Amino acid sequence: MKKQKSNSYKKPQAQQKPIQKAVVEKPFSWIKFAFKILLLLAVVASVVIYTDEKGYFTADQRDNHIRRKWKSFYKFTEEKQVDIVLLGNSHVITGIDPFVLSIATGTNCFILGQSGTGIDDAYFHLEEALRYTTPKMVILETYCISNATLKTKDIVPVIQSFEAHRNSLDKLWQTTRLLPSDAWVSVYSPTIRNHSFLLTDTARISYNIKNPVIPEQKKLDLGRFTRFGTGLSDSVIALYDSLGAPINGEKYLISAYSQKYLRKIMKLCEEKNISVLFLTIPMYYKHISNYETWKTALGKELEKYPQTKWLNFQQPYDSVRYNKNAFENTYSDNQHLTNLGMALSAYKLSEFLYNNYADILPNRKQEKAWINDFYSQDHFVFNHDVVEEMKDYVSIEKNRNAGKFHIKELVLQEMKDANRIILKIDKNPELTSKITLQLKIEFKDKILITPIQMQEVQDVFPPQHKVYIAGLRKEVKVLGLP
Repeated sequence: MKKQKSNSYKKPQAQQKPIQKAVVEKPFSWIKFAFKILLLLAVVASVVIYTDEKGYFTADQRDNHIRRKWKSFYKFTEEKQVDIVLLGNSHVITGIDPFVLSIATGTNCFILGQSGTGIDDAYFHLEEALRYTTPKMVILETYCISNATLKTKDIVPVIQSFEAHRNSLDKLWQTTRLLPSDAWVSVYSPTIRNHSFLLTDTARISYNIKNPVIPEQKKLDLGRFTRFGTGLSDSVIALYDSLGAPINGEKYLISAYSQKYLRKIMKLCEEKNISVLFLTIPMYYKHISNYETWKTALGKELEKYPQTKWLNFQQPYDSVRYNKNAFENTYSDNQHLTNLGMALSAYKLSEFLYNNYADILPNRKQEKAWINDFYSQDHFVFNHDVVEEMKDYVSIEKNRNAGKFHIKELVLQEMKDANRIILKIDKNPELTSKITLQLKIEFKDKILITPIQMQEVQDVFPPQHKVYIAGLRKEVKVLGLP
């Protein structure tokens, strides 16, 4: 049978519309937002900490004398005491040679000053130093007692010295007292402080990446900052005669801010039973007009501390020793001492300390550790007996009387082309700048007694004796005194 076709017709079904689900708006989550912010901050902080640790954004450290000085100080105080701490700004770091001062006094001296800073910075240096050593004396150079305030100060040198300090917790406490608020973050991070290197100094970043390690401080650094090898030229001296002094002492003022930190230094030293000496390093005598006004204003402030002496090299002025060779060749407002001037000031200061503070300062000249620290310095032989480590020096005589004079030591210095005789003789009012010494010598197989004229060394003047020198031919053998 044939199947019948079905007459039923199935209409195509209409296309069904998808059922739209109602969109439910999720509530804003402050917790998730805060988490994302914290995560972002953690990433940024990690990058900053990492680059700080590696030193990628650190400025050039090869001539960072501040960091060298403090590294040396921390290392030194691990085993030894510092006897004298000198504070101030560039006038003290270029005004006193601490090696000469240490050798001449038989003490350990450190200069913990910093260029361009004020007395507030000196106070925080002292606070930091006293956590590691207890000196017998603090010497404060007075140029840092000025009209500066927290708002007017240059923070760059402050950051340099602040960064060199070791104690992080103490630095947190110091931040708000020492620095303006816009430096509170950058002072802790070279990356934040020097982020502009990304645009201005990519070569520095590349150098730091290739040379990430700052070498350790090996040599003893007492804070000496030698910068000026030659003194005033005739052309600069002529400017004083034609233009007058670049500084007017009548403009000198002391701010309440400086007074506050001077009080804090004095109080801290009193609590620690530390003697204080005020010191003024000189500028060329024509450099300041109306210095009497400056001296009077400063003197009124220092008189508030009658137990403290003031050693002022500016006035009265030593025109014999502080001649043109002692000063930086500049006519600008801020003038410093040459390397020669630094040694002169160190000797003048050592003489003052010997005459006024010998009872409180130790004499370490017989200590082996002290000798090891200083015997290689140029001025050691002028102040101390020759020791076996000094290969080019021979002690000929020691502790000999010669008439009314007492010879501390007679030394032969062996040099390349000619030798030198060094005589150290106890101070005596009858000594002159030139003396004649009778020597017993061997020359061409003959033993002779011969006079030798010796000249006093003008820029070397230890507290207790005078130093004389004379040249000697290589073939002459010195046997001693007759």
